[in-house]
Amino acid sequence: MRLMQSALILLLSCLPLLAQAQSKLDQSKFYRFERQDLVSPDGQRHYRLDIATPKRAAPAAGYPVIYMLDGNAVLSTLREKWLAELDAANPPVLVMIGYEIDDDYDMPQRTRDYTGVGTGDFLQLIQAQIKPLIEQQNTIDRGNQTLWGHSFGGLFVVDALLAQPQAFQNWIAASPSLWFQPDAFATGKAFKGVDDGSMRLVLMMRGSKEGKPPIAAFDDGSAERRKAMSAVPADAVRQLAHALNKLPGMKVSYQEFPGLNHGEVFAASLHPALRVAAGLPEK
Repeated sequence: MRLMQSALILLLSCLPLLAQAQSKLDQSKFYRFERQDLVSPDGQRHYRLDIATPKRAAPAAGYPVIYMLDGNAVLSTLREKWLAELDAANPPVLVMIGYEIDDDYDMPQRTRDYTGVGTGDFLQLIQAQIKPLIEQQNTIDRGNQTLWGHSFGGLFVVDALLAQPQAFQNWIAASPSLWFQPDAFATGKAFKGVDDGSMRLVLMMRGSKEGKPPIAAFDDGSAERRKAMSAVPADAVRQLAHALNKLPGMKVSYQEFPGLNHGEVFAASLHPALRVAAGLPEK
């Protein structure tokens, strides 16, 4: 596990520095920021929600909303010029789902929540606790909800899409670590789509300099798992995007960032994700 955590830190080494204050955007012209703590029903998991609400009044249908994983790092990455772009369009409520830490990342907790058997519990937390909390505080357009995640967070977005495609209308998976959870790639390739008359916008991204990390760094002692992880193709994200785009109820696009590695895709993908949530065209 220690080797695995070291490898994850290396993967994310190009990501933002620590967030020392609640928000350097407290004086934003366009958004009000507040922080709330949240405990899971079993009392074992502790989360930090940084919520940014547009200063503009909500439209008749309610605000769009974007839920973003690795919320501590998202808060460190936001830029006032991005918020200005949102304000000029249909600004969404920003919900940054993080952890009660001073750092940007809690590796053990994000691994538990975003991968494996923990994903069901975490998706239930979003659906049953976080969404109702946000909807109590703001008028939300339930027909315009976005989920964004990067790396293991991107993997969670893919898992959640396949498990509960009705949960969000816009799904943005940045550099999803499909190699780490090979069954997600296989399940995605076997997915039949959703024929319910509605369309889901799915955006999958990766950097051109990305590649799978050394599988040995994530070795759990299982030769079968090592073999399965090694078998996931290097261009799995592109393959999955093209496969999903052929299915009913799915409008899927694939974007590759030239010259960017895994960590650098965090900020590069966050900006277009915010634009999608605000109804702006992808850049």
